Amino acid sequence: MPGLDYSAEISLSTILPKAGQQTHAFFSEDLPVGEIIHLLWKPPLTAINGWSECPSEVAKSFIVAARAGHAAMSHAYPYRYDFEVVSCEPLLPQLRSHPGDWTLEECLDTRTVPPSVSLMWEEVSWCGIADMDGLMYLSASTSTEAHMELLVEKIDDEFFGLLSTHYAPGGAYCYFGRRKLSNHERSAIEAAINQAVQLVDSDRQYLLE
Repeated sequence: MPGLDYSAEISLSTILPKAGQQTHAFFSEDLPVGEIIHLLWKPPLTAINGWSECPSEVAKSFIVAARAGHAAMSHAYPYRYDFEVVSCEPLLPQLRSHPGDWTLEECLDTRTVPPSVSLMWEEVSWCGIADMDGLMYLSASTSTEAHMELLVEKIDDEFFGLLSTHYAPGGAYCYFGRRKLSNHERSAIEAAINQAVQLVDSDRQYLLE
C-alpha cells in the first residue's frame, strides 16, 4: 500500500476499501466493463507475505465487490483494470453464508499406466495449520511447486470447505463458498492435517480495530 508506514500501528477502518472508492487490480483475462467482480482483500502484512505468516489476519480479511472499468491501454500482462468499490464485507461471515460450487484441484500422474488422477492435497510435501474463529486454516505445498490454502470447518465427522486457493506454474485459482467435502476430499485433508505443523503469527499485532 503506497504511503503506508509498516512499522507503525494501523487503524483497520482507515485502510479498508470504501463504497465509491476507485481502485485497481490485475487480471490475466478480459473482463467486461461494468461486471461486478469479487476481490479478496488482505491486511498489509498478509497482502505481501500471505496468511501463513500471520494466520490471525484471516479473520481481518474482507470480500470486496467492485465494478470493472476499462483495462489500462498497455500490452503489459496481466492486465490492469480500474474498479469502483461497491461494498466491502468481512470475509468469514461471507464465506459461511454463501454456498460454494467448487472441488479441490486434481492432478494427472502420467508416470502410471494408464495415467491416474489424484487430488493435489494428496501430493502435499509440507503443511501448516492454524485454528481461528472455529475454523482451520491450512497452507500446503507440493514437490511440483504448487501452493494451496484451505479454510475448513469441522462439524462432528463432516468437513466443510469455505475457501480454496491454488497457486502453481500453470496458473492461480481462488474459490469461495461453503460446501461439504466429499469422502475422498475429507480423507486427503485429514492426511494433510496429521502431518501439519502449527502456524503462528510471525510479527507483532499492528492492526487497531
